[in-house]
Amino acid sequence: MRISLDDDQIAEIRTMIFSIVQDALKEINSTKPYLNRKGIAKYFGVSESTISNWVSLGMPVAIINGRKLYGKQSVTKWLKSHEISSQGQNKKPTAMKIVKG
Repeated sequence: MRISLDDDQIAEIRTMIFSIVQDALKEINSTKPYLNRKGIAKYFGVSESTISNWVSLGMPVAIINGRKLYGKQSVTKWLKSHEISSQGQNKKPTAMKIVKG
């Protein structure tokens, strides 16, 4: 299969790619050490409800004038403290048998 694009389509694709790359570079170079819930969720690639769940599990949060802020470094450290080794992760669960007496 062969696809042909005219000059306008090629220019539009180039513009879109350039914009996507610029946005990605801005995000990578973001120097904000603290983010709101939406920002920290995006930073770690999880949903906002996951962030709320993690907070209930003890993830650190800074509250300034009633506003919750999440430090990238402290959240990363908290996540690392909850890592488990890959040994044993692939174990099959043992079968259990219920014995009626």
